[in-house]
Amino acid sequence: MATDISGLYQDTIVWDAHAGVFPSPQVDLSLLKDWHDSGVNYVSINVGFDVMEWQQTLATLAAYRHWMLAQKDKFTLVGSIDDIEQARQQNKLAVSFDIEGMNALNDDIHMLGVYHALGVRQMLFAYNLNNNAAGGCHDKDTGLSLFGKQIVEQMNHLGIIVDCSHAAYRTTMDIMSESHKPVVFSHSNPTAVCDHQRNIKDDQIKACAQTGGVVGVNGMGIFLGDNLSNNETLIKHIVYLSELVGADHVGIGFDYSPPTGLDLSAILSSRPDYWPAGQCYDTPHIAHASPAQLQDLSVELQQFGFHDAEIRGILGANFHRVASQTWVKPTAKADRNCIKYAGPW
Repeated sequence: MATDISGLYQDTIVWDAHAGVFPSPQVDLSLLKDWHDSGVNYVSINVGFDVMEWQQTLATLAAYRHWMLAQKDKFTLVGSIDDIEQARQQNKLAVSFDIEGMNALNDDIHMLGVYHALGVRQMLFAYNLNNNAAGGCHDKDTGLSLFGKQIVEQMNHLGIIVDCSHAAYRTTMDIMSESHKPVVFSHSNPTAVCDHQRNIKDDQIKACAQTGGVVGVNGMGIFLGDNLSNNETLIKHIVYLSELVGADHVGIGFDYSPPTGLDLSAILSSRPDYWPAGQCYDTPHIAHASPAQLQDLSVELQQFGFHDAEIRGILGANFHRVASQTWVKPTAKADRNCIKYAGPW
């Protein structure tokens, strides 16, 4: 293990913009210890994706919220940016929720307010395939629908981060044109480094940066290239993004999940079209970068020539900036469609 002589890692907000934990009420969230023990300060965990029915998303949210609020000595369920710094000072892991795709709305835009009130602070528009709001990266690129445009407006208003990962090219460009808040790709890599349909092109990356947003490097080997997930491979993507749009627009979204013990064969086999053939999803033993690599990554970025301020940004300050500009604290005046909620923030 490399030695962080400068103490930079310990003094930096470390932010993982998306964990790939399978969303299920049966998941034991004790696995979040992996992030806490690795010095991560904040992580966004998935509570639903387009493959699932919206009722399953709500059931997962209920279970996760119950678990989080019963573990206040170790974890903080956050709703505002101030909660993250408070959790950090108390040596707790700050957690909020994200949803991958708009099927969770059940065609009802008012559901955005419900999800926001329950702790969702980031939402993707599509998970690989098309839905009524947007086009997915493994489907015909239909662009953003009128419903999708209304969703962008409402997300901006409520304070939910607009996330373009898993969406199709034209759809992402539409989203970034519509949003008046910074837009992110929470866990996507540059196509120029690894040519995969899940990865994103240079003009998508540039458009994201122009919104003030951030691209989070995904830690899955099939999206990094050659099924490698070591720091050398991660740095190739970080360097490419930084040279293209500047280190201020680069972050971490490893899409990492520790083993859950769940049997996922039924749901995966029920909709194989979400993970089409020829896209390496059938790769045996897909490699995956984990939070345990981040401290060494900070040292290797220093050795590569990145300045400390750039490294702080990549490790978390850049996503923290986006959240600061996007999240709003719920109030009685926030929105008539957002249910009044007294906690945890």
